[in-house]
Amino acid sequence: MSTQKQKKTREKLSVPEEVSMRSLNDLGEVLTKLKAEVEKGNVKYITPYMLATTYNITISDAKKVLNEAVKQGFMKLYSGGRRVKIYVPA
Repeated sequence: MSTQKQKKTREKLSVPEEVSMRSLNDLGEVLTKLKAEVEKGNVKYITPYMLATTYNITISDAKKVLNEAVKQGFMKLYSGGRRVKIYVPA
């Protein structure tokens, strides 16, 4: 007499339909908001972490936005250390 193990039914994990990741269009909006803040004179310096926490984006997206800001010419790299890069208005 062998004992048969009953297989348990596994429930599928439910993935939320709305994921809070921003698309490239949203990054463009963040870039225009950053440019407006720089033109007002409200920004003395900014780091990727500051930008990510302010606009609720990932740090890698914040780095992309700041690199684009340097390409457009309204921000410049002040200190490009190994860990943290600091940007100032141009």
